[in-house]
Amino acid sequence: MGEKNVSQGTLSRRGFLKATGAAAGALGLAGAAGMTTAQDWLAPAQAHAEGEEKVAYLCHQFHCLGNCCLKCTVRDGRLALIEPNDAVRKEDQRICLRGINEIQHVYAADRIQTPLKRVGERGEGKFEAISWDEAIETIANAIKESQEKYGDNSFFFRKSTEASSAHGFDFLSKLLHAETGGNWGLDRGQANGWNPGAGVGSWSPGNNSLAEWPLASTVIFLGDNILESGIVWSRGLFDAKEAGAKIITVDTRFSPTASKSDQWISVKPGTDAALIIGMIRAIMDEGWCDEEFIKAHTGYPYLIDEATGEIYGEMRDVTNEKTGEVTQKKAPYVWDAVSSSARLYDEEGIDPAIEGSWKLDGRTLTTEFSVLKKAYEPYTLDWASQITSVPSETIKGLADDYANRGPAFICFGLGGPDKYANADVLGHALVLVTALTGNIGKKGCGTGWYGAGGAFHSTTALRAWELPDEFKAAKSECEMYNMPYKDNNIHVALTFGDAFTLEAADANSMLDWVKSLDFYAICDIYHSSAVDYADIVLPACTKFECDEEITDLRNCKGYLALGQKCIDPLFESKTDLEVERLIAAQWGYDQYLPKSHEEYARHRLSEAKGNIEGFTIEAFKANQGVLRFLDSDEPMRSSCQFTTETGRLEPYYEKQIKFGQAFPVYETPNEAFEENPLHEQYPLVFVQGKSRFRIHAYYSASSWFQEYFGPVVNISPGDAQTRGIETGDEVRISNDRGTFVCTALVNNAIQPGTLFMAETTYNHYYPEGFLQNVTNSYRQERCYEMTHGPQIPYNDTLVEIEKA
Repeated sequence: MGEKNVSQGTLSRRGFLKATGAAAGALGLAGAAGMTTAQDWLAPAQAHAEGEEKVAYLCHQFHCLGNCCLKCTVRDGRLALIEPNDAVRKEDQRICLRGINEIQHVYAADRIQTPLKRVGERGEGKFEAISWDEAIETIANAIKESQEKYGDNSFFFRKSTEASSAHGFDFLSKLLHAETGGNWGLDRGQANGWNPGAGVGSWSPGNNSLAEWPLASTVIFLGDNILESGIVWSRGLFDAKEAGAKIITVDTRFSPTASKSDQWISVKPGTDAALIIGMIRAIMDEGWCDEEFIKAHTGYPYLIDEATGEIYGEMRDVTNEKTGEVTQKKAPYVWDAVSSSARLYDEEGIDPAIEGSWKLDGRTLTTEFSVLKKAYEPYTLDWASQITSVPSETIKGLADDYANRGPAFICFGLGGPDKYANADVLGHALVLVTALTGNIGKKGCGTGWYGAGGAFHSTTALRAWELPDEFKAAKSECEMYNMPYKDNNIHVALTFGDAFTLEAADANSMLDWVKSLDFYAICDIYHSSAVDYADIVLPACTKFECDEEITDLRNCKGYLALGQKCIDPLFESKTDLEVERLIAAQWGYDQYLPKSHEEYARHRLSEAKGNIEGFTIEAFKANQGVLRFLDSDEPMRSSCQFTTETGRLEPYYEKQIKFGQAFPVYETPNEAFEENPLHEQYPLVFVQGKSRFRIHAYYSASSWFQEYFGPVVNISPGDAQTRGIETGDEVRISNDRGTFVCTALVNNAIQPGTLFMAETTYNHYYPEGFLQNVTNSYRQERCYEMTHGPQIPYNDTLVEIEKA
């Protein structure tokens, strides 16, 4: 075979070690002068025919929820080939270009190589290399000093997904009583509106399997661009299409998923709730309701006191079977057509009326359904058409397909319409339309976010690693995305991953706040956008690297997978577990943590029960790291029992009366609406979404992907011509929050009046600024009382664009 020199070019990171004559020397002090170029560390300098080869197995990507089981070939200590794990069933073997690309991504020139200490101003990106000992001691001293002076919750700690080779644990926040920043505000807008009506978590792929799609007659993708966001799940779409399902995509732009659909409905940005409300009106007007489902499984027959808007019922004592705690819950009344009287909704032998009003005890009682019909009188099809720019006949046709061409799905994603301030109204409206038609709880229908699905109940049988009772995270006093805007006690922060720019908006405000901290440290794999603002930077392993033979134990959609070490940690990187142990040791707390990934994995399996009973480390090793736990391929939900207080779909939200949203009342987006006076100065809606090349910012460091997909903004031909912009031009996008520069792509798939970009990449890949400089950080007040807190409305953003 001979000798082969391997080179991936030189490392050129703007500002990473710039403008300091001591930069190379500083790295030299760490014994790593060669690390200033990619040539010396991307691979062994020489590869020989007699080199060693091994195979390792692991579970891959958690961000896209693909959780693909991978087979990795390692040659001469270098990751060389990535394939699906052939120990799983043929139909479960999957991989996408992002997984294959890890061969290059792991060795990317943007890897953080050694612990670093800031030597310039925050944001300048000037660092010198230091030892792990110095880095850990500096971080620990900063935390100790802050907590002694300001209290435990003056220390903020947060982990994001990709800074971890073996995640699923967060020990430091508990050991050090840290502030954790509360709800994320990320990708949960529609879920906020859905949860009260159908049960917390019922929207998620833990319950919802795309294996059901081929059983459907109609599948509606509501801003869900599965062909890019979850590439390996695209098989479900094509299986459904082949089985005869009509595929309909509702999206602002002509997405890849829209291109493979039978129908694309182009909706004005942020108006999806109006579209669903128009469908609801059409279904009620045309009598397309499933009355039997409504009576048996929804709250539409419940009686409402017209004077107060409250549900008419009696309080019952309810005992929690697990805790024994007794709480009171309201049991609603319905009007029984058999006895012509108000009866409790769950009494035997009753026939609840769906419509009507009655006088009782000085009250006027009306069914929820009757209240809805009256409330929605202004919401005509013409109204919905005017709001959404979708023709009335198209909205009515969509309602017809959904109600009558069943069974039917509405699949919503975590992008697009989810990223507006009115996303909870959309989620609530989805409860209503689902409850009217009965498209849930039986074969071939449902509403929510769909992935591989599958038996989450089994993984709850994994034993948690318990810390002593005195170790608990501090009660969150301020959500992370609110920290730049609300008074808080944070003085020191440590993040594993770039939480500050990936999980928030309005980056200039966020990073100004980060600059104001007494101390900030970050542990990350790549030079992400927040790194330049840190005082100490720690290099993290990728999930392919470990100094042990076992890494993580994960649910892989029907399988459990035990990750194995592929390659040694590159440079001076360490796993999350080792970093947490090193920091905890500064307090003597490392004694409470697992001594190894294997100890942690064995502990989690030590009380395995249910359909993972008998799973052992040895069994995993004997079967290429995977064991199947699903005992059935049946993808349907077994019943219409929902985890609401009454066990039914509850479209009327009594707790939202004070906000005027007991039934979903349409609201314009916070910023991205035509009547906004700001529209005159910033006339374009700036939308971001998924890309097949990245997951959020992850994979930004891949030079393979950079060849084809850098920071590019898509603009419609008309909007481009008006501004004299052509494909390839550098353009400046700006609003009152900030500005950035990127490359333009004139694109017929983009609706006039909008711009589209893939979700943010690291800031140093932009000529100037980056996407998050302009995004909207508005918080919807009513959402503080919802499961996930206010949604960050990234797409609820107005901008202007010009040639740079």
